[in-house]
Amino acid sequence: MYGSNRHRRYLFLGILLLFLDPVYSQAKEEEKLIEPVPQDGFFNNLNHPDWGAVDDILIRKSPPAYQDGVYEPAGQDRPNPFTISEIAHKGKSGLGSARNRTAMLVYFGQQVVEEILDVQRPGCPREFFNIPVPKNHPFNPDNLDNLQMPLQRSRFNQRTGQTAGNPRQQLNEITPFIDGTLFYGPGKAWTDAIREFKHGYLKVRDPSTYNHTRKQFPADNDIRLPFANPPPPADHYLKPVNRFFRLGNPRGFENPFLLTFGVIFFRWHNFIAKSLRDKYGDDDERLFEEARRRVIAHHQKIVMYDWLPRWLEIKNETTFFEIPKYIRDPDEACTGKLCAFNGYDSEIHPGISQEFQTAAMRFGHTLVTPGLWLRGPGNSTNCNWRNHTLGMPNQPHGPSYRPIRLCNAFWNSREPVDSTMDDIIRGMSSTLAEKEDNIVVPDLREHLFGPLEFSRRDLVAINIQRAREHGLTDYNSIRKAFELGPLPWEHVTRHLTEPEKLVNLYQNDSSKLDLFVGGLLETTDSGPGPLFQKILLDQFMRIRHGDRFWFENKGNGYNFTDEEIEEIRKVTLRSIILKVTDVREGEIQEDVFIHKPGDVCRQPCQLNSNQTDVKCSVNSESVTVLSESCTSLKHYDYFTGSGAAYILTFLGLGLCVPGTVGIMICMAKYRAKQMQRGRQRRSPHRPNDDPNVFAAVEWVGPNSDERNVKVKLDRSRKKIHVEDMRRKPLRMLDLRSVKQKVHYRLSSDGLQNIIAIRVQGDIDLVLKFLDLEEREKFKKSVDNFLVDLQIEREIHEFTEKSIYDNAQTKEERQKYLDKFFRVICLQAFKRQPGQLQIENMSGDDLNRIIKIKLTRTEFADALGLKPNSIFVRNMFMMVDKNNSGFVEFQEFLDMFVVLASGDAEDKARLIFNMYDVRRQGKLSSKEFARMIHSMLDLSDSSISNTDMQALMNTMYKTAGLPQNADIDFESFAKIFASDEYESTLKKATLGIEALGSDGKQGGQSVMAKKRTTFLESYNMDHERFKNRDDSGLQRKNTKIKVKAKSTELPPSPAGQKLYEITRKIENYRLQIFWLSLYILVTIGIFLERAFYYSFEREHAGLRRIAGYGVTVTRGAASVMMFTYASLLVTMSRNTITFLRETFLHRFIPFDSAHAMHKIIAIIALLFTVVHCVGHGINLYHISTQASSDLNCIFREYFRATDVLASFQYWAFGTITGLTGIILTLIVIVMYVFATPYARRNLFNAFWVTHSFYILLYIFMVMHGTGRLVQPPLFQNYFYGPLFIFIVDKFISLSRNQVEIDVISADLLPSDVTALKFKRPINFEYKSGQWVRISCAALGKSEYHPFTLTSSPHEDYLSLHIRAVGPWTTNLRKTYDANNVDSESWTPPKVYVDGPFGEGHQDWYKFPVAVLVGGGIGVTPFASILKDIVYKTTQPIRFPCQKVYFLWVTRTQKQFEWLTDIIREVEEKDIKDLVSVHIFITQFQQKFDLRTTMLYICERHFQKIAGKSLFTGLKAVTHFGRPQFQEFLESLHIEHPEAKQIGVFSCGPPPMTLNVDKACAEANKNEGYPTYSHHFENF
Repeated sequence: MYGSNRHRRYLFLGILLLFLDPVYSQAKEEEKLIEPVPQDGFFNNLNHPDWGAVDDILIRKSPPAYQDGVYEPAGQDRPNPFTISEIAHKGKSGLGSARNRTAMLVYFGQQVVEEILDVQRPGCPREFFNIPVPKNHPFNPDNLDNLQMPLQRSRFNQRTGQTAGNPRQQLNEITPFIDGTLFYGPGKAWTDAIREFKHGYLKVRDPSTYNHTRKQFPADNDIRLPFANPPPPADHYLKPVNRFFRLGNPRGFENPFLLTFGVIFFRWHNFIAKSLRDKYGDDDERLFEEARRRVIAHHQKIVMYDWLPRWLEIKNETTFFEIPKYIRDPDEACTGKLCAFNGYDSEIHPGISQEFQTAAMRFGHTLVTPGLWLRGPGNSTNCNWRNHTLGMPNQPHGPSYRPIRLCNAFWNSREPVDSTMDDIIRGMSSTLAEKEDNIVVPDLREHLFGPLEFSRRDLVAINIQRAREHGLTDYNSIRKAFELGPLPWEHVTRHLTEPEKLVNLYQNDSSKLDLFVGGLLETTDSGPGPLFQKILLDQFMRIRHGDRFWFENKGNGYNFTDEEIEEIRKVTLRSIILKVTDVREGEIQEDVFIHKPGDVCRQPCQLNSNQTDVKCSVNSESVTVLSESCTSLKHYDYFTGSGAAYILTFLGLGLCVPGTVGIMICMAKYRAKQMQRGRQRRSPHRPNDDPNVFAAVEWVGPNSDERNVKVKLDRSRKKIHVEDMRRKPLRMLDLRSVKQKVHYRLSSDGLQNIIAIRVQGDIDLVLKFLDLEEREKFKKSVDNFLVDLQIEREIHEFTEKSIYDNAQTKEERQKYLDKFFRVICLQAFKRQPGQLQIENMSGDDLNRIIKIKLTRTEFADALGLKPNSIFVRNMFMMVDKNNSGFVEFQEFLDMFVVLASGDAEDKARLIFNMYDVRRQGKLSSKEFARMIHSMLDLSDSSISNTDMQALMNTMYKTAGLPQNADIDFESFAKIFASDEYESTLKKATLGIEALGSDGKQGGQSVMAKKRTTFLESYNMDHERFKNRDDSGLQRKNTKIKVKAKSTELPPSPAGQKLYEITRKIENYRLQIFWLSLYILVTIGIFLERAFYYSFEREHAGLRRIAGYGVTVTRGAASVMMFTYASLLVTMSRNTITFLRETFLHRFIPFDSAHAMHKIIAIIALLFTVVHCVGHGINLYHISTQASSDLNCIFREYFRATDVLASFQYWAFGTITGLTGIILTLIVIVMYVFATPYARRNLFNAFWVTHSFYILLYIFMVMHGTGRLVQPPLFQNYFYGPLFIFIVDKFISLSRNQVEIDVISADLLPSDVTALKFKRPINFEYKSGQWVRISCAALGKSEYHPFTLTSSPHEDYLSLHIRAVGPWTTNLRKTYDANNVDSESWTPPKVYVDGPFGEGHQDWYKFPVAVLVGGGIGVTPFASILKDIVYKTTQPIRFPCQKVYFLWVTRTQKQFEWLTDIIREVEEKDIKDLVSVHIFITQFQQKFDLRTTMLYICERHFQKIAGKSLFTGLKAVTHFGRPQFQEFLESLHIEHPEAKQIGVFSCGPPPMTLNVDKACAEANKNEGYPTYSHHFENF
């Protein structure tokens, strides 16, 4: 059972196999794979895959003759091609072909050239081998000397042209095979773009014509295939490429006749594909490839066996050149080179030869007709000659017989083909070619198309020049290469009417004769001469036998069957025309390449390009045929349309600089006005129990802040007191001596809440109240107050503006007071007016000045003292001799004369009389103590009773008086005018220098004398108490007082300068090294890019267009990339702070990062300017070039071929240009707002604009991505610094995003705001470091740098901030409790970023450190001093052995917080680490007499107490400014072992500059330590 089933199964399978076998065999046959013809030519030859491939070199049959043997064009000594063209190839046109060749043969020959050869594209970068246009040439009617017809050199293999053994070799951009490139495009992508992908068709314009081949046209080029698209010379403007069809030939639209063949073979493909559908079904790919290989075969057959024989030679109407068989008969005898051609041979190179490309195939130029007859449907009896439809402007009109004129049809081909293609076909079969001779018609020789800048060219001159450019040798040498003997001049010129002209032109030297000229002169009626015939035959034979896919090759696995080959051989161009067009059988002759006698419709007459009208017999009638004139040569300036944009763009960018400056200034002024309006405070409304106290806002002046005040009416003292909200006196109106009316000025507009009170001799008191009711309440109280004082009053009403404009302000009054003091000085010292700057003072001003009466407040201000001090009161009472309550001009002058010229006794008498109020001639001990207290009170100092008693005991002992005795003047003089102090007191006077005097006495300035406090004044008495302190600790005997002796400097100024430079180099060697290294790297980057674009990048061509300017701009661009990227490193504060704590700080000056940031920014700006100016020049050059020339340089930028690349395009239409303009604007804004003026007046704007760096880097990256000139390079410089900066920024963000509570906020004198806030967790810092803070109330994003005044060991952070700008002023207002009505006010929180390092934090690294602080610049030293206090109590060792702290201040009372720190230092400094010197400068500037008295008291007190009378500190207090140089030089004696001394200064620029100069001078001394100066300015 099982076996039978198995047998049945086998039987069934056997029957099934028998049944399926025929089907399988048929499928196998049908599925036979076909190797398609390679479109790029590669692997056509399997043994030599690149032979015949795209971009293969043109082979040479003759040796190259480059001028230099490598690449320079040949024939530099040959005649001008234009002259040759005129002599050898100009002649009568209108002579028909002697062998009846038709225009069909000629233009079919052009499409053959387009099939196998394309050397049209110029090299990249463009190389020009222009042809000079001679004077009197039609192209040069103005006889210009430098006119040239442009000719660009051909593309070449970049691996050639380097040596004589490897000369330049040009490239053929398509395959040399007859492989359908003409119909299917030069590549697969092009083929796909023109395919229908349906039925195997090429894409048709109208799908309804699928089944009507005769009606089909290619699809429109709406996808903008890159066809050659020169400007039609008849129109002289560029037209869009989408006006063309989608065809395979990139140059197929040159003229209507060439385009006609393109459409014919387009239809033929679709016709074949349609005919194959029955065999292959609807397999589109199979249909397409089968149709393609058949069309290629048909074309091969027509070219090789129909066209070429008639092209090479026509002996008679039926005898043509005989092309050897593809496969030679075995029995056929063969001799010569043609015997090598026998079927396909892989060793035959099919490449196009130079001789074929440059000359031989150009034989057809002599056959080209100046035009073409058009013939409609008809027969031999009615040829139906037609007029063309290509409309041309300014052309003759008349009878409708106008043939197409070739010169006006260039690149205007679609319109006639669209409407009259069949007429063109009939016309080409009837129109005879020009005679076979050396003459070329004017349509080619004078009116060939050209670029916009040269719309008409000479094709003959181009042919000659092209052969020279390709390095071809002379005519006879090439004949020899083709085994032909040389020809003498007589034979060559036998067809010329004036042969001697050509012979003379070549100087009778046949070795210079150009190939095209000699070869064309060989032409006979039969066809090309022997040389051209040999070159042509050789080329086509190599193409045929070197093509593995030739239709007759049966051994390639791709072969046609014998039957198919026979069918292919039957195909002719006529048969194709009849099947795909509406041309009928009887409308064209059998042989369309020849028009034999008796053929249908011979042309009426030969077209003549030299005549505008010709008499012809048309349809048996004599008619006039109108011939169009060729449009003339036109030129074009590519800068046209760019001039205005170019000027406006760069002018606009240039004006952006002053424009931005103007905007900055306007913003600053607007900001100032805003601040002025911000000064106008809202009057506070606080309940007050005292009816004589009123809260208001005082308007001080137009340039000053308004302030919240309390006005108190003091009846007992007859004064009106003005105080701040914390009861600090601000000013007063003294009404005791007022005899005139008090004037009220009330505001009549607005809220009517303003009142101005004017009192005789004083400035106005202008008050603003909450409302009218509050003002009236105040007015009523003042009325009652004045009534009680029996003072009359007068009320006026004004507008608010009038009150402000007419108010007598302190500022206005001060101007006259300054002049008052100058006049006093003039009178006292008998000076010239010019010395005091009052020579131009008017009589009215002098009269007003003399009448000025000083109030007590003004008197005190003049002396720089408090108006309510006892000293001022006594002085005022003494000077006011008439008890008027004012100091008049004469009274002040009398006092000033005494001070100016009196001796020591006179001045002592003046002080004595001031305090001898009762005029008893003596001072009691209490009065004497009161005198000292009053002077201390002026200096914001105080003294304990114990210290006062000790001081008085010392002074009484000096005078020889018992304790507490009365002091007469004689004893007073012993104390203050003794021999020890006589000279000092004698020199005491008012601040003469401040008033305009030089103050010279004895050849030395009084002030200068006073300033030598370190080594002279201090020496007198300090030695006796210097060596002990309160604890009895014996201190080291100091030698700092010793004046150092300087080593003599070189005698010559040059030597001194060199010595100074040497010392500076030694001090700043690290900074100089790194700056020099950076500059050298910058220069290296610039030179590398400049060299690259000058030499290594020469092949790119940009430098040839833009000149060496492009090398400068590219070098500058790379420097910009480097510098702008480097800025990110200098902005990485956290990284710098971290690194400076490592060993690297010994080698890298991290403290100079900010200075380096500025230097790099300046370098970046410099090269940015160079880059911009250079690009202005470059863009001009680029904008003057043809767009097609620029395409090969800027290959990333593509435009439609009809769009010219104007300046607007490069500047605004490219990402590189647009971002470049944006970057320029960003740089302008950033740099303008980074100026000191902007930072000082518009810090917020500076902060915002400096934040544009984010945009700067974004656009710089985008700028490079445009790849306009080179691949982006910015990332090579950018990524490293960017990574560092981002990490650094994250560190900052981790800190400054946390709100920190402010513990306390105190408003200190000199507009200093002291902030104390919580210390964030993990916030580690060193003394002398700084942070950036922002205030939540003023904006979270606006950060400002300030030095920490707290010490690292403290659990809080503190800052002391002086209000000098808008932000710091607003900060002070924000933390001013007077501005807040609420009692439960909480200070706004802050954001902190830091800490960051600076030079001051390195104080402990030097064996000797000098700290110099001025004004608010003492803040970093506050932290350092606190740190010292802490370190002295801890077992900590550090290199620093001695610290000198020099504090320069107007009055130490302004910085009581620092005084407390110094006191703590003195108490805990058991190791004598710190030495403090305080310099008080306020007194000396204003009133030296009182200063001198205090100086004497100070010296007495130091003798007995060992500390300052003023500060209570052991620190020595000096009056005047320090002599930094003498002090620094004296340190060498005190510390001889110190090799380096660190000097750290912080304060106003003048002070730090003086310290820097002192360091520089001290560094000039041989054998002295190096003084390393670190400074910061505030």
